[in-house]
Amino acid sequence: MENVVSNFESPEISIKLTDEKLYIKTLSSSETFALRSINGIGIVDLIDKYNVELTAQKNAKKPTGLYILGGFLLLAGIGNIAVSIGPALIFIILGGAVFYWASTQQAPEPTLKSAVRIMISGMNRDFEFDKSGPYVNQIAQFIVKIEETLTAYQKNNN
Repeated sequence: MENVVSNFESPEISIKLTDEKLYIKTLSSSETFALRSINGIGIVDLIDKYNVELTAQKNAKKPTGLYILGGFLLLAGIGNIAVSIGPALIFIILGGAVFYWASTQQAPEPTLKSAVRIMISGMNRDFEFDKSGPYVNQIAQFIVKIEETLTAYQKNNN
């Protein structure tokens, strides 16, 4: 029976360290690694992915046609207030709704993601998580604990 040395839980990633294995669960996968097969572990920022998303967001087509339509409807409503309040109010509400809809059509701001990177015999395995979460310091401390355990495990088995 394996002894659980430590574990870490967050909404995006769950890591459990035993005396012989490392278990990692994410929203999309669940993997187990033997400590003897792990060469190293760390946290990396996925800056390249963030830069690609940021460039895509900046180059995304803006919904200018919707803003023009919304402005036209608002102006038509304001211009018709003196004539008839009912249709003018409908135009103003419609123009505001089109403006609001246009503002929701823009691409969301990209966020910098990080990953727990496990180095195994010439390859890397990344498990992503959101770095802006409240548990960033806890995961960093947990990774240090795993590094210490790996160092002790490798010394005992050499």
